Amino acid sequence: MQGGGLDWAHQPSPYKEYPRALKRLPLQPPVSEGDKPLWETISQRRSIRDFSGAPLTFSDLSRLIWATQGITLKGRGYDFRVCPSAGALYPIETYLVVNRVEGVSPGIYHYHVKKAELVFLTEGAFGPDLAHAGLGQEMLEEAAAVFIWTAVSERSKWKYRERAYRYIYMDVGHIGQNLYLAATALGLGCCTVGAFFDEEVDRLIGIDGKEEITIYLGAVGKVE
Repeated sequence: MQGGGLDWAHQPSPYKEYPRALKRLPLQPPVSEGDKPLWETISQRRSIRDFSGAPLTFSDLSRLIWATQGITLKGRGYDFRVCPSAGALYPIETYLVVNRVEGVSPGIYHYHVKKAELVFLTEGAFGPDLAHAGLGQEMLEEAAAVFIWTAVSERSKWKYRERAYRYIYMDVGHIGQNLYLAATALGLGCCTVGAFFDEEVDRLIGIDGKEEITIYLGAVGKVE
């Protein structure tokens, strides 16, 4: 790594904005009563690929999203989140393909971390398209919702240069594990996915595949 200071005047923002979005859904605050104990949750965590046709509740979806990217502490100029991030730079963005969630129209959404809300991007049934992009993995169509995680690499490269790519994948790994644990605690099935055609998923959620790239998926749903 080269030496030198940081260009604070040009640090990329850790938040992606959709200022022209017409529809926004505030998420429900997280609740912990009645969930499984941590050690039981860890021991029961498995990759579940078979989902029922039952929808998720909006409450469960809200809790899953918070468990992956929710803000837990504000201080020293940072909004610290539930998952660690190298340098607290948070390069990972969260999108959701909603197939079946109570009170939420099927379509593609973006999670606005700072405002704790879902930003509606495109309406439609995109499960079949996502399954095709995922090399024919039908669970991406059968899941109630699929998390799509992207990386805005410049957020990390601003400080870590080429080593940023190592840290980006560590960051998204933390997020994926939290989704597993949150789903297990709620009695839901979860399976993360690394096998997919990058460009197809990029086009589906409307990113360029250069400044922002898709790196990981996570399917969640009610179990059979």
